[in-house]
Amino acid sequence: MATGGYTPWAPCTDCPAGSEFGNLILAQHEEKAVAGIKVVLAIVHVEEIKRHPEEHPEIKMHGGPKGTHHLLIHLEDEKTGEIISEASVTVNIHNPDGTKVSKSLELMTISGRTNFGNYFDFSDMGNYHIEAMITPEKGEHGRISAFFVYENKGH
Repeated sequence: MATGGYTPWAPCTDCPAGSEFGNLILAQHEEKAVAGIKVVLAIVHVEEIKRHPEEHPEIKMHGGPKGTHHLLIHLEDEKTGEIISEASVTVNIHNPDGTKVSKSLELMTISGRTNFGNYFDFSDMGNYHIEAMITPEKGEHGRISAFFVYENKGH
């Protein structure tokens, strides 16, 4: 059933209990390991964020909700599980119409966990090819790229 101009997807059932994703209905949640780093992608429709009360930190992040979706990247050392909070994260989005958008993700903390995120416009139907370029500032990991595909099916 459509609410607020969009159809919500299922809640994140595979997210860890108490994680920042537990109460949100996600458009996409995916994780992969790249060169010893667990890269977690979460995409949330902006309408989900707008449901928060005005005093909630998520309503204020990145200058407030804009675009159609919020893209979040969470990083952990694959061996130790330690959260990687000091990194540079840039995302290249290849849109369904062939155009490309590049944007730096901003450091953000939700429920005590450090993540990187920003707002994007995923309003066109089709596949969005996402390349997350990650450069940790500390540790043994060098620059890596993680690739994801988000499909807007018009829900």
